[in-house]
Amino acid sequence: MSFKEYIFKQNTWWTNVDNLKDDQHLFALKKEKFIWRNNNFLNYDFKPGVYIATGMRQVGKTTHLKMFIENNINLSNKENFFYFNCDILSNKKEVVELIEYYLSNIANKKKKVYIILDEITAVKDGILAIKYLIDSGYKENIVYILSGSSSVNFKKTGEFLPGRRGSGVDFIFHPLSFLDYVKLKYPKEENILKNIAKEKNLELAYQKVKVKINLKKEFDKYLISGGIPKIINVFERQKEISIEEFQSYLSWIKSEVAKNGKDEYYIKTILERIYQSLSSDLSYNSISQDSGIGSHNTIYSYLNFLEDSFIVKQVYNYDFSQKKIQRRKNKKVYFNDPFVYWLINFWIKLGGRQDFADLKNDVLKSRIVENVVMIFLQKKFGEQLYFYKNNFEIDFINDDFAIEVKYQNKISNAEISNMLKFSGQKFIISKNTFKIYNNINIMPIEFFLLVF
Repeated sequence: MSFKEYIFKQNTWWTNVDNLKDDQHLFALKKEKFIWRNNNFLNYDFKPGVYIATGMRQVGKTTHLKMFIENNINLSNKENFFYFNCDILSNKKEVVELIEYYLSNIANKKKKVYIILDEITAVKDGILAIKYLIDSGYKENIVYILSGSSSVNFKKTGEFLPGRRGSGVDFIFHPLSFLDYVKLKYPKEENILKNIAKEKNLELAYQKVKVKINLKKEFDKYLISGGIPKIINVFERQKEISIEEFQSYLSWIKSEVAKNGKDEYYIKTILERIYQSLSSDLSYNSISQDSGIGSHNTIYSYLNFLEDSFIVKQVYNYDFSQKKIQRRKNKKVYFNDPFVYWLINFWIKLGGRQDFADLKNDVLKSRIVENVVMIFLQKKFGEQLYFYKNNFEIDFINDDFAIEVKYQNKISNAEISNMLKFSGQKFIISKNTFKIYNNINIMPIEFFLLVF
Protein backbone atom coordinates (compact mmCIF):
# COMPACT_ATOMS: atom_id res chain seq x y z
CA MET A 1 0.00 0.00 0.00
CA SER A 2 1.38 3.42 -0.92
CA PHE A 3 1.90 6.32 1.49
CA LYS A 4 -1.06 8.16 -0.06
CA GLU A 5 -3.32 5.10 0.22
CA TYR A 6 -2.53 4.76 3.93
CA ILE A 7 -3.49 8.40 4.46
CA PHE A 8 -6.85 8.13 2.70
CA LYS A 9 -7.64 4.76 4.29
CA GLN A 10 -7.38 6.34 7.76
CA ASN A 11 -9.40 9.45 6.80
CA THR A 12 -12.41 8.11 4.91
CA TRP A 13 -14.54 11.10 5.93
CA TRP A 14 -12.68 13.27 3.39
CA THR A 15 -14.63 11.65 0.56
CA ASN A 16 -17.89 11.39 2.49
CA VAL A 17 -18.43 12.62 6.03
CA ASP A 18 -20.97 9.83 6.60
CA ASN A 19 -18.13 7.30 6.31
CA LEU A 20 -17.15 8.24 9.85
CA LYS A 21 -20.12 6.20 11.06
CA ASP A 22 -18.35 3.06 9.83
CA ASP A 23 -15.10 3.81 11.62
CA GLN A 24 -14.11 0.62 13.46
CA HIS A 25 -13.63 2.34 16.82
CA LEU A 26 -16.89 4.31 16.70
CA PHE A 27 -18.80 1.32 15.32
CA ALA A 28 -17.52 -0.90 18.17
CA LEU A 29 -18.31 1.81 20.72
CA LYS A 30 -21.95 2.10 19.68
CA LYS A 31 -22.45 -1.62 20.39
CA GLU A 32 -21.35 -1.25 24.02
CA LYS A 33 -23.83 -0.92 26.88
CA PHE A 34 -21.65 1.49 28.87
CA ILE A 35 -20.00 4.32 26.95
CA TRP A 36 -17.48 6.43 28.83
CA ARG A 37 -16.96 10.02 27.72
CA ASN A 38 -13.97 12.02 28.94
CA ASN A 39 -15.70 15.39 28.65
CA ASN A 40 -12.62 17.29 29.82
CA PHE A 41 -11.07 16.25 26.52
CA LEU A 42 -14.11 16.12 24.25
CA ASN A 43 -15.39 19.57 25.22
CA TYR A 44 -12.03 21.31 25.38
CA ASP A 45 -11.63 24.52 23.37
CA PHE A 46 -8.57 23.60 21.29
CA LYS A 47 -6.59 26.61 20.12
CA PRO A 48 -3.47 26.37 17.91
CA GLY A 49 -0.71 24.53 19.74
CA VAL A 50 0.66 21.10 20.64
CA TYR A 51 -1.58 18.95 22.86
CA ILE A 52 -0.55 15.64 24.39
CA ALA A 53 -2.85 12.76 25.39
CA THR A 54 -1.24 9.91 27.32
CA GLY A 55 -2.40 6.89 29.29
CA MET A 56 -2.20 3.11 29.26
CA ARG A 57 -3.25 1.31 26.11
CA GLN A 58 -6.88 0.28 25.67
CA VAL A 59 -8.15 2.92 28.10
CA GLY A 60 -9.97 4.79 25.32
CA LYS A 61 -7.52 7.32 23.85
CA THR A 62 -8.00 6.35 20.20
CA THR A 63 -11.77 6.10 20.62
CA HIS A 64 -11.84 9.59 22.13
CA LEU A 65 -9.78 10.99 19.26
CA LYS A 66 -12.38 9.59 16.86
CA MET A 67 -15.25 10.86 19.06
CA PHE A 68 -13.67 14.31 19.01
CA ILE A 69 -13.61 14.24 15.21
CA GLU A 70 -17.21 12.99 15.06
CA ASN A 71 -18.38 15.77 17.41
CA ASN A 72 -16.75 18.59 15.43
CA ILE A 73 -16.69 17.59 11.78
CA ASN A 74 -19.08 18.87 9.10
CA LEU A 75 -19.25 19.15 5.32
CA SER A 76 -17.33 22.42 5.24
CA ASN A 77 -14.37 21.37 7.41
CA LYS A 78 -14.05 17.60 6.87
CA GLU A 79 -10.66 17.88 5.12
CA ASN A 80 -9.27 19.75 8.10
CA PHE A 81 -9.40 16.77 10.43
CA PHE A 82 -6.37 14.57 9.79
CA TYR A 83 -5.95 11.36 11.80
CA PHE A 84 -3.04 8.94 11.50
CA ASN A 85 -2.00 5.93 13.56
CA CYS A 86 1.78 6.15 13.72
CA ASP A 87 2.36 2.48 14.56
CA ILE A 88 3.18 1.85 10.90
CA LEU A 89 5.74 4.69 10.63
CA SER A 90 9.44 3.92 11.00
CA ASN A 91 11.13 7.24 11.69
CA LYS A 92 10.72 11.00 12.20
CA LYS A 93 11.37 11.65 8.48
CA GLU A 94 8.20 9.76 7.59
CA VAL A 95 6.23 11.83 10.13
CA VAL A 96 7.45 15.04 8.46
CA GLU A 97 6.66 13.76 4.96
CA LEU A 98 3.20 12.67 6.11
CA ILE A 99 2.27 16.09 7.51
CA GLU A 100 3.84 18.06 4.66
CA TYR A 101 1.88 16.01 2.12
CA TYR A 102 -1.37 16.55 4.00
CA LEU A 103 -0.90 20.30 4.47
CA SER A 104 0.21 20.84 0.88
CA ASN A 105 -2.43 18.72 -0.86
CA ILE A 106 -5.53 18.33 1.31
CA ALA A 107 -5.97 20.80 4.19
CA ASN A 108 -7.74 24.14 3.81
CA LYS A 109 -5.20 26.29 5.66
CA LYS A 110 -7.56 29.25 5.78
CA LYS A 111 -9.45 27.39 8.51
CA LYS A 112 -8.28 25.73 11.70
CA VAL A 113 -6.54 22.43 10.97
CA TYR A 114 -6.47 19.44 13.35
CA ILE A 115 -3.50 17.09 12.97
CA ILE A 116 -4.11 14.05 15.18
CA LEU A 117 -1.16 11.68 15.46
CA ASP A 118 -2.10 8.57 17.41
CA GLU A 119 0.66 6.57 19.16
CA ILE A 120 3.38 8.94 17.96
CA THR A 121 5.60 7.59 20.75
CA ALA A 122 5.89 4.43 18.65
CA VAL A 123 8.12 6.44 16.30
CA LYS A 124 11.66 7.03 17.50
CA ASP A 125 12.20 10.78 18.00
CA GLY A 126 8.69 11.45 16.67
CA ILE A 127 8.53 14.60 18.82
CA LEU A 128 11.53 15.98 16.91
CA ALA A 129 9.44 15.75 13.74
CA ILE A 130 6.87 18.08 15.31
CA LYS A 131 9.66 20.46 16.35
CA TYR A 132 10.94 20.52 12.76
CA LEU A 133 7.46 21.19 11.37
CA ILE A 134 6.80 24.04 13.80
CA ASP A 135 10.23 25.56 13.14
CA SER A 136 9.48 25.30 9.41
CA GLY A 137 6.39 27.46 9.85
CA TYR A 138 3.69 24.81 10.13
CA LYS A 139 2.00 26.25 13.22
CA GLU A 140 -0.43 29.02 12.24
CA ASN A 141 -4.01 27.88 12.77
CA ILE A 142 -2.83 24.30 13.41
CA VAL A 143 -3.84 22.14 16.38
CA TYR A 144 -1.49 19.19 16.89
CA ILE A 145 -2.95 16.43 19.09
CA LEU A 146 -0.34 13.78 19.89
CA SER A 147 -1.18 10.57 21.73
CA GLY A 148 0.92 7.82 23.24
CA SER A 149 0.79 4.91 25.68
CA SER A 150 4.14 5.75 27.21
CA SER A 151 5.27 9.00 28.77
CA VAL A 152 8.95 8.19 28.16
CA ASN A 153 9.29 10.29 25.02
CA PHE A 154 6.71 12.86 26.07
CA LYS A 155 8.78 13.65 29.16
CA LYS A 156 11.26 15.24 26.79
CA THR A 157 8.62 17.48 25.22
CA GLY A 158 9.58 20.49 27.31
CA GLU A 159 13.18 19.93 26.30
CA PHE A 160 12.40 19.47 22.58
CA LEU A 161 9.55 21.97 22.21
CA PRO A 162 10.45 24.92 24.47
CA GLY A 163 8.16 27.82 23.61
CA ARG A 164 6.63 25.87 20.72
CA ARG A 165 3.50 24.37 22.28
CA GLY A 166 1.32 27.47 21.94
CA SER A 167 -1.91 26.94 23.89
CA GLY A 168 -1.23 23.20 24.20
CA VAL A 169 -1.92 21.29 27.42
CA ASP A 170 -1.62 17.67 28.56
CA PHE A 171 -4.45 15.16 29.00
CA ILE A 172 -3.91 11.95 30.97
CA PHE A 173 -6.42 9.18 30.26
CA HIS A 174 -6.68 7.22 33.50
CA PRO A 175 -8.76 4.09 33.95
CA LEU A 176 -12.08 4.95 35.58
CA SER A 177 -12.13 5.48 39.33
CA PHE A 178 -14.81 3.62 41.30
CA LEU A 179 -16.91 6.81 41.39
CA ASP A 180 -16.66 7.16 37.59
CA TYR A 181 -17.45 3.45 37.26
CA VAL A 182 -20.63 3.82 39.34
CA LYS A 183 -21.67 6.94 37.42
CA LEU A 184 -21.13 5.06 34.16
CA LYS A 185 -23.33 2.16 35.23
CA TYR A 186 -25.99 4.21 37.03
CA PRO A 187 -26.47 7.43 35.01
CA LYS A 188 -29.96 7.96 36.48
CA GLU A 189 -28.40 8.30 39.95
CA GLU A 190 -25.95 11.03 38.93
CA ASN A 191 -27.59 13.69 41.10
CA ILE A 192 -27.49 11.62 44.27
CA LEU A 193 -23.86 10.71 43.60
CA LYS A 194 -22.97 14.34 42.88
CA ASN A 195 -24.46 15.60 46.13
CA ILE A 196 -23.51 12.77 48.45
CA ALA A 197 -20.42 14.49 49.87
CA LYS A 198 -22.51 17.55 50.80
CA GLU A 199 -24.67 15.58 53.22
CA LYS A 200 -24.08 16.47 56.87
CA ASN A 201 -24.88 12.95 58.04
CA LEU A 202 -22.65 10.73 55.90
CA GLU A 203 -23.92 7.49 57.39
CA LEU A 204 -27.46 8.47 56.44
CA ALA A 205 -26.21 9.41 52.96
CA TYR A 206 -24.58 5.97 52.71
CA GLN A 207 -27.90 4.29 53.50
CA LYS A 208 -29.68 6.41 50.86
CA VAL A 209 -27.20 5.42 48.16
CA LYS A 210 -27.44 1.73 49.10
CA VAL A 211 -31.19 1.84 48.45
CA LYS A 212 -30.45 2.79 44.83
CA ILE A 213 -27.16 0.96 44.23
CA ASN A 214 -25.76 -2.29 45.60
CA LEU A 215 -22.38 -0.71 46.35
CA LYS A 216 -20.69 -3.82 47.75
CA LYS A 217 -21.69 -5.89 44.74
CA GLU A 218 -20.49 -3.20 42.33
CA PHE A 219 -17.23 -2.77 44.23
CA ASP A 220 -16.51 -6.49 43.99
CA LYS A 221 -17.11 -6.29 40.23
CA TYR A 222 -14.80 -3.27 40.03
CA LEU A 223 -12.06 -5.26 41.79
CA ILE A 224 -12.12 -7.54 38.74
CA SER A 225 -12.83 -5.35 35.72
CA GLY A 226 -11.12 -2.24 37.06
CA GLY A 227 -11.69 0.97 35.17
CA ILE A 228 -10.91 -0.06 31.60
CA PRO A 229 -14.10 0.65 29.60
CA LYS A 230 -13.84 -2.34 27.26
CA ILE A 231 -13.23 -4.79 30.12
CA ILE A 232 -16.12 -3.28 32.12
CA ASN A 233 -18.43 -4.05 29.19
CA VAL A 234 -16.95 -7.50 28.58
CA PHE A 235 -17.33 -8.53 32.23
CA GLU A 236 -20.84 -7.14 32.45
CA ARG A 237 -21.85 -9.00 29.29
CA GLN A 238 -20.07 -12.33 29.80
CA LYS A 239 -19.71 -12.48 33.62
CA GLU A 240 -16.09 -13.46 33.00
CA ILE A 241 -12.99 -12.25 31.17
CA SER A 242 -11.86 -14.66 28.49
CA ILE A 243 -8.36 -16.01 27.96
CA GLU A 244 -8.38 -14.17 24.62
CA GLU A 245 -8.96 -10.83 26.34
CA PHE A 246 -6.10 -11.45 28.75
CA GLN A 247 -3.83 -12.48 25.89
CA SER A 248 -4.76 -9.34 23.96
CA TYR A 249 -3.82 -7.05 26.84
CA LEU A 250 -0.71 -9.05 27.64
CA SER A 251 0.45 -8.51 24.07
CA TRP A 252 0.23 -4.75 24.77
CA ILE A 253 2.75 -5.07 27.62
CA LYS A 254 5.01 -7.30 25.56
CA SER A 255 4.93 -4.90 22.61
CA GLU A 256 5.85 -1.94 24.85
CA VAL A 257 8.72 -3.99 26.28
CA ALA A 258 10.03 -4.93 22.82
CA LYS A 259 9.70 -1.40 21.40
CA ASN A 260 11.70 0.03 24.27
CA GLY A 261 14.47 -2.56 24.13
CA LYS A 262 13.70 -4.10 27.52
CA ASP A 263 14.14 -7.75 28.50
CA GLU A 264 10.77 -9.52 28.73
CA TYR A 265 12.02 -11.98 31.35
CA TYR A 266 13.18 -9.09 33.57
CA ILE A 267 9.82 -7.34 33.20
CA LYS A 268 7.85 -10.48 34.05
CA THR A 269 10.08 -11.26 37.04
CA ILE A 270 9.81 -7.73 38.45
CA LEU A 271 6.03 -7.65 37.97
CA GLU A 272 5.77 -11.03 39.71
CA ARG A 273 7.74 -9.64 42.67
CA ILE A 274 5.39 -6.63 42.84
CA TYR A 275 2.37 -8.94 42.66
CA GLN A 276 3.67 -11.11 45.51
CA SER A 277 4.56 -8.11 47.72
CA LEU A 278 1.64 -5.83 46.91
CA SER A 279 1.04 -3.29 49.72
CA SER A 280 4.45 -4.03 51.32
CA ASP A 281 7.39 -1.66 51.03
CA LEU A 282 10.30 -2.76 48.84
CA SER A 283 13.82 -1.68 48.01
CA TYR A 284 15.49 -1.89 44.62
CA ASN A 285 18.17 -4.05 46.23
CA SER A 286 15.66 -6.54 47.65
CA ILE A 287 13.96 -6.92 44.26
CA SER A 288 17.37 -7.40 42.63
CA GLN A 289 18.47 -10.03 45.16
CA ASP A 290 15.18 -11.94 45.18
CA SER A 291 14.89 -11.99 41.40
CA GLY A 292 18.56 -12.47 40.55
CA ILE A 293 18.39 -9.55 38.14
CA GLY A 294 21.61 -7.55 37.82
CA SER A 295 21.99 -4.58 40.12
CA HIS A 296 19.63 -2.18 41.85
CA ASN A 297 20.31 0.24 38.97
CA THR A 298 18.70 -2.24 36.58
CA ILE A 299 15.64 -2.52 38.83
CA TYR A 300 15.46 1.29 39.03
CA SER A 301 15.54 1.59 35.24
CA TYR A 302 12.91 -1.11 34.69
CA LEU A 303 10.53 0.21 37.35
CA ASN A 304 10.72 3.69 35.84
CA PHE A 305 9.92 2.18 32.45
CA LEU A 306 6.90 0.33 33.90
CA GLU A 307 5.74 3.56 35.54
CA ASP A 308 6.19 5.57 32.35
CA SER A 309 4.14 2.91 30.54
CA PHE A 310 1.26 3.37 33.04
CA ILE A 311 1.55 -0.21 34.30
CA VAL A 312 2.71 0.47 37.87
CA LYS A 313 2.97 3.40 40.26
CA GLN A 314 5.66 3.95 42.90
CA VAL A 315 4.75 5.64 46.19
CA TYR A 316 7.58 7.04 48.31
CA ASN A 317 8.18 7.28 52.05
CA TYR A 318 7.76 10.75 53.56
CA ASP A 319 9.68 11.96 56.62
CA PHE A 320 7.54 14.52 58.46
CA SER A 321 10.33 15.60 60.79
CA GLN A 322 12.51 16.61 57.84
CA LYS A 323 9.61 17.50 55.54
CA LYS A 324 11.35 15.42 52.90
CA ILE A 325 10.51 12.66 50.43
CA GLN A 326 12.76 9.66 51.14
CA ARG A 327 13.42 8.43 47.60
CA ARG A 328 16.34 6.25 48.70
CA LYS A 329 14.30 4.39 51.30
CA ASN A 330 11.91 1.54 50.59
CA LYS A 331 8.95 2.41 48.43
CA LYS A 332 5.61 0.78 47.70
CA VAL A 333 4.75 -0.29 44.16
CA TYR A 334 1.17 -0.72 43.01
CA PHE A 335 -0.59 -1.61 39.75
CA ASN A 336 -2.36 1.17 37.85
CA ASP A 337 -5.68 -0.66 37.67
CA PRO A 338 -7.26 -3.73 39.31
CA PHE A 339 -7.43 -5.43 35.92
CA VAL A 340 -3.64 -5.09 35.59
CA TYR A 341 -3.36 -7.10 38.84
CA TRP A 342 -5.30 -9.96 37.22
CA LEU A 343 -3.36 -9.57 33.99
CA ILE A 344 -0.07 -10.12 35.84
CA ASN A 345 -1.67 -13.00 37.73
CA PHE A 346 -2.60 -14.52 34.35
CA TRP A 347 0.95 -14.04 33.01
CA ILE A 348 2.89 -15.49 35.95
CA LYS A 349 0.51 -18.45 36.21
CA LEU A 350 1.04 -19.22 32.52
CA GLY A 351 -2.48 -18.51 31.34
CA GLY A 352 -5.60 -20.55 31.88
CA ARG A 353 -9.09 -19.41 32.73
CA GLN A 354 -9.11 -16.79 35.48
CA ASP A 355 -11.27 -17.62 38.51
CA PHE A 356 -10.26 -14.54 40.55
CA ALA A 357 -9.58 -16.80 43.55
CA ASP A 358 -7.49 -14.11 45.28
CA LEU A 359 -10.74 -12.31 46.14
CA LYS A 360 -11.75 -15.27 48.32
CA ASN A 361 -8.64 -14.81 50.45
CA ASP A 362 -9.13 -11.98 52.97
CA VAL A 363 -5.43 -11.04 53.07
CA LEU A 364 -5.04 -10.93 49.30
CA LYS A 365 -8.32 -9.07 48.81
CA SER A 366 -7.24 -6.42 51.34
CA ARG A 367 -4.08 -5.85 49.28
CA ILE A 368 -6.13 -5.30 46.14
CA VAL A 369 -8.38 -2.90 48.08
CA GLU A 370 -5.34 -0.90 49.20
CA ASN A 371 -4.20 -0.82 45.57
CA VAL A 372 -7.60 0.60 44.54
CA VAL A 373 -7.29 3.33 47.18
CA MET A 374 -3.86 4.28 45.80
CA ILE A 375 -5.28 4.50 42.24
CA PHE A 376 -8.06 6.78 43.45
CA LEU A 377 -5.75 9.05 45.45
CA GLN A 378 -3.05 9.19 42.78
CA LYS A 379 -5.60 10.27 40.18
CA LYS A 380 -6.79 13.02 42.53
CA PHE A 381 -3.49 14.21 44.04
CA GLY A 382 -0.85 13.15 41.51
CA GLU A 383 2.68 13.11 42.87
CA GLN A 384 1.60 14.56 46.23
CA LEU A 385 0.94 11.12 47.65
CA TYR A 386 3.23 9.25 50.07
CA PHE A 387 3.25 6.65 52.84
CA TYR A 388 4.65 6.92 56.36
CA LYS A 389 6.75 4.29 58.14
CA ASN A 390 8.61 4.97 61.35
CA ASN A 391 7.75 2.68 64.29
CA PHE A 392 4.29 2.38 62.77
CA GLU A 393 2.90 2.70 59.25
CA ILE A 394 0.21 4.81 57.62
CA ASP A 395 -0.70 3.74 54.10
CA PHE A 396 -1.24 7.15 52.46
CA ILE A 397 -0.41 10.67 53.59
CA ASN A 398 0.26 14.18 52.43
CA ASP A 399 0.08 17.57 54.15
CA ASP A 400 -3.73 17.48 54.17
CA PHE A 401 -4.69 13.92 55.12
CA ALA A 402 -3.74 10.56 56.59
CA ILE A 403 -5.47 7.43 55.31
CA GLU A 404 -5.13 3.89 56.64
CA VAL A 405 -6.71 0.92 54.85
CA LYS A 406 -8.05 -1.72 57.24
CA TYR A 407 -10.29 -3.91 55.15
CA GLN A 408 -11.32 -6.08 58.09
CA ASN A 409 -14.27 -6.61 60.40
CA LYS A 410 -12.81 -4.88 63.50
CA ILE A 411 -10.67 -1.76 63.96
CA SER A 412 -8.33 -1.91 66.98
CA ASN A 413 -7.63 0.93 69.41
CA ALA A 414 -3.94 0.88 68.43
CA GLU A 415 -4.86 1.50 64.78
CA ILE A 416 -7.00 4.43 65.85
CA SER A 417 -4.37 5.93 68.20
CA ASN A 418 -1.71 5.98 65.46
CA MET A 419 -3.94 8.18 63.33
CA LEU A 420 -4.28 10.78 66.11
CA LYS A 421 -0.63 11.76 65.60
CA PHE A 422 -1.45 13.35 62.25
CA SER A 423 -3.10 16.66 61.44
CA GLY A 424 -5.59 17.28 58.64
CA GLN A 425 -8.34 14.89 57.59
CA LYS A 426 -8.02 11.39 58.98
CA PHE A 427 -9.67 8.28 57.53
CA ILE A 428 -9.62 4.61 58.34
CA ILE A 429 -11.07 2.63 55.46
CA SER A 430 -12.95 -0.40 56.74
CA LYS A 431 -14.84 -3.38 55.46
CA ASN A 432 -18.14 -2.59 57.19
CA THR A 433 -17.53 -0.23 60.13
CA PHE A 434 -18.99 3.26 59.88
CA LYS A 435 -18.35 5.75 62.71
CA ILE A 436 -16.52 8.94 63.66
CA TYR A 437 -14.10 8.71 66.59
CA ASN A 438 -11.92 11.64 67.75
CA ASN A 439 -12.29 13.30 64.33
CA ILE A 440 -11.24 10.11 62.60
CA ASN A 441 -13.68 9.07 59.87
CA ILE A 442 -14.05 5.30 59.77
CA MET A 443 -16.08 4.17 56.78
CA PRO A 444 -16.50 1.28 54.31
CA ILE A 445 -14.24 1.37 51.26
CA GLU A 446 -17.03 1.59 48.68
CA PHE A 447 -18.43 4.71 50.36
CA PHE A 448 -15.06 6.39 50.93
CA LEU A 449 -14.37 6.21 47.19
CA LEU A 450 -17.59 8.13 46.54
CA VAL A 451 -17.19 10.97 49.03
CA PHE A 452 -13.50 11.79 49.53
